[in-house]
Amino acid sequence: MSDYTDSIDVHAPADAVFRFVSDVKNLPRYLPTVHQAKAQGGERVALDGEANGHPYHSDGWFKAEPDARRLRWGSDGENDYSGQLEVAAAGNASKVTCTLRFSPKPEVAQQMQRLQGGRDAAIRDGLKASLVSIKQLCEGTGGKQMSSAERPDQPV
Repeated sequence: MSDYTDSIDVHAPADAVFRFVSDVKNLPRYLPTVHQAKAQGGERVALDGEANGHPYHSDGWFKAEPDARRLRWGSDGENDYSGQLEVAAAGNASKVTCTLRFSPKPEVAQQMQRLQGGRDAAIRDGLKASLVSIKQLCEGTGGKQMSSAERPDQPV
């Protein structure tokens, strides 16, 4: 399993950024490929989306830790996937840092290689798209940034 980390500065207060990212209803607004997210009670969440032209459904867990301004999540299923996002205050601005851990099934890794230039490029592109989306939405300067998994005809 590989870890991927990236961060972005957001010109919005840390508490406001954390409220936005920790609301399950907002996941489709900033996560590439995710079209719908539903809280299932407790720390359970279900996601539906489409990546590289293939629809998917994923069940997992999603834990918000407001005092630390930290999110942690993971999937139950076929791909070994988990992550953590932290929002740090920087005056009236924020620094959002996200780490993903992902080991896709072999057939998913092959699709990533064929359509997105490889697993590492695909994951880094999706991570960057998520962070840019958070920045744009929290600053009011734009919306969701597409990733290469949503535009497979345009490789990374």
